[in-house]
Amino acid sequence: MDYSDAAGTLLLNIAKKSWSREICEKLEINPEICPPLVQSDDEVGTVGKQIAEVTGLNVKTKVFAGGADNACGAIGSGILEDGQTLASTGTSGVVLSYEASSAKDFGGKVHYFNHAAPDVFYTMGVTLAAGYSLSWFKETFAKDISFEELLADVDTVSVGANGLIFTPYVVGERTPHVDANIRGSFIGMDAAHERKHFTRAVLEGITFSLNESIEIFRENGKKINTVVSIGGGAKNETWLQIQADIFNANVVKMESEQGPGMGAAMLAAVGCGWYPSLKECAVEFLKEEKVYSPNPENVAKYKELFKLYKEVYSKTNQLNERLMKYRK
Repeated sequence: MDYSDAAGTLLLNIAKKSWSREICEKLEINPEICPPLVQSDDEVGTVGKQIAEVTGLNVKTKVFAGGADNACGAIGSGILEDGQTLASTGTSGVVLSYEASSAKDFGGKVHYFNHAAPDVFYTMGVTLAAGYSLSWFKETFAKDISFEELLADVDTVSVGANGLIFTPYVVGERTPHVDANIRGSFIGMDAAHERKHFTRAVLEGITFSLNESIEIFRENGKKINTVVSIGGGAKNETWLQIQADIFNANVVKMESEQGPGMGAAMLAAVGCGWYPSLKECAVEFLKEEKVYSPNPENVAKYKELFKLYKEVYSKTNQLNERLMKYRK
């Protein structure tokens, strides 16, 4: 197992890059069952006969260790040096920032894992239902149209969705609220609101949630001026601009937003010896398509709305606790 995946088990001493006997003993886990640890670009074998028959690959095809999904996503987005940050919107949402050492202390507010790049790390905040919130909204309220149609007119809605806020807690939340019982809300529903207002509110709410992780990083001294956006959040121009305005940072769209697959390919390329390092590989593999700059007027409005957004959790968490007994 590579170090980035091993870190995700929470059994790894990330600084020493070895399985933690202390944690294993506390959990009564035999450390002998933990697999050998390897670098992400290490060759670990060749394609098995059965897989070769199914895929048509040659049995001499090399297999490399690879890395955790977000670690590979970071590599495939060029998050390979200090000051670089990633916002990935899949089913869940991730804000990930490069760390050169294991010495920083975020007080347990975010994950701190080994990177798939050698001997460095990354910090990561997670929104449990990022893209899933949008998928849930579409399947529940707009099942018969495509995502493109759903998002087609959100650019006609002003900042703040005409006074409507959405919190994406539809399956609970992780960062900054480790809360399995909290549930989502639309705050400020009005008879004048149309589907496009609700859709924009969902996009803004997801982005506000991601921004809570960025806020934690900034409060701990990180400078975040540029964010690379990948996944579903990078497929719509209006959403990319919303991210730039809420993050108050330049948001970069790559030519390929499929960061994890690209990162895995880059690890294999370095493992094959085609490039001496991931940074040199990135020069050839990764290209920026467009940069979205924050609109100062929108930034100011979103700062005020973000304060309101953060109040919703504290004013609804006890209500959600009391509603638990009515949920199936």
